Amino acid sequence: MIPAWFFLSLGASVCAALGMYMHQRLGGSNVASAVWLKIFAVMIAVPVLSQVGLPQEPMFYVLTAGAAIIWCFNDLIYFEAVKNHGASLLARLSPLGIILGFVAWFAVKPALLGQYLEDIPRFVGVCTTLLLAVGCAVWLKRCPVSWAALKAVWPIILAAVIGIMFVKAAVDYAPRDQGVFGYVGFEAGLMLIFYLVYFSFKRRTAAREIFGKDGLRTGMIVGGFLVGSVILRTYAQKNVDHPAFVNMIAMLDVIWLIVLTRLSSWKDDSNKIAGLGIVIAALALAFLKIR
Repeated sequence: MIPAWFFLSLGASVCAALGMYMHQRLGGSNVASAVWLKIFAVMIAVPVLSQVGLPQEPMFYVLTAGAAIIWCFNDLIYFEAVKNHGASLLARLSPLGIILGFVAWFAVKPALLGQYLEDIPRFVGVCTTLLLAVGCAVWLKRCPVSWAALKAVWPIILAAVIGIMFVKAAVDYAPRDQGVFGYVGFEAGLMLIFYLVYFSFKRRTAAREIFGKDGLRTGMIVGGFLVGSVILRTYAQKNVDHPAFVNMIAMLDVIWLIVLTRLSSWKDDSNKIAGLGIVIAALALAFLKIR
């Protein structure tokens, strides 16, 4: 029987692809998309939390606050990179962070590494897959288009490794609905506060970008799709042992974005083979776990 987290992750991938594609197509402000995403998240989470209550564990809020700080800067940088380099290319690079997260999670739960070492064929498969990912990442350096995009987003790829672990650890400190909507709502609320402070000092034009005609149109469309992706992915994280597997299935947004890019007029001269090699490596890790 296929587990529920697989279908939740698959739905998250479709929503994420549509959200990023629409941000690229509409050419909206990174500020508008980031802020409206969080406004929608709060609007959805508050009614649910009024029924199920708030999580009681203090560590839930500590970990969620840590994730919120990371996603604040990640979202702004990533949305800007989508406009400059294309959603499809960035979706092929993002799994580098997921693969790093796969490895990093063993530091959190060392017992999982022991389980792999007990199954030598599977352990060899994992090592081979990781070597494939490294090889493809090195190959990307020969492509100026791909390398320019990777240089633009590598800080947020590394930061996302920590963010993913914070999300998984946070939702484990609360019951199912409290964990999912508590995380989505509290994280989004904190991010809006952080944005308010940051924009007050660094981006005085942010209000016009968010509430202007173009900002409203782009932000509502992109935010609607992406908040759906966040909710589906967070539910999936709640139902899986290892957070990397949820993100590996959710990154199938790469496939949807390749299709959408081919149907549009967006020019993509990046090294698609190397990028897809990274995606395949990440999917192979998920396959090894499922088997």
